[in-house]
Amino acid sequence: MAAIEQRRPEDVLALPLVDADGIASLVPAHDRILTPAECRQIAVEIAGRGLWEGVELTPTESHTRAYALLYEDERIEMWVLSWLPHHSTGFHDHGESNVGFCVVQGTIVEQQLRFAEPPCELALAVGDTRAAGTDYIHCLEWETGSPALSVHVYSPPLTFVGQYRYDDEGILRREAQSGRDELTKD
Repeated sequence: MAAIEQRRPEDVLALPLVDADGIASLVPAHDRILTPAECRQIAVEIAGRGLWEGVELTPTESHTRAYALLYEDERIEMWVLSWLPHHSTGFHDHGESNVGFCVVQGTIVEQQLRFAEPPCELALAVGDTRAAGTDYIHCLEWETGSPALSVHVYSPPLTFVGQYRYDDEGILRREAQSGRDELTKD
């Protein structure tokens, strides 16, 4: 079962910083892949310091979602993502990457699959966070905000994801795709 954690920013300890001015200063000094909790801590720091504010978001091909890469190196990447009405990632995993994210504007809804029952849903508002490992499957979609925004941190960088879709016979299949492709519900 996926190990997930949800916390509000005030429950997360601040990271030790080399300098307090930039996103790169949030990267831990160790050389290993970051844990889900470390990814969440960095997302919370970016959110709390407003380091996502004023970042120009690039529209995707569908013009329903925009995003900006805030930082990347060989073991971590940080993004700010926008969410607009009717936008959904569909159910997906994060391949070999751990993830932590924090909602910074509006509200998004997270869904998780359950066996033989409808997905469970959780509304995530400003300040709400999630952290999960590589076995985590979920769907994110817009709830409120024009747009809703969230900061996501992946370690290692999101090389590929698994997109879950039903085939013509109603069987759930996992389709591997690039981690830089826009995820969609359909």
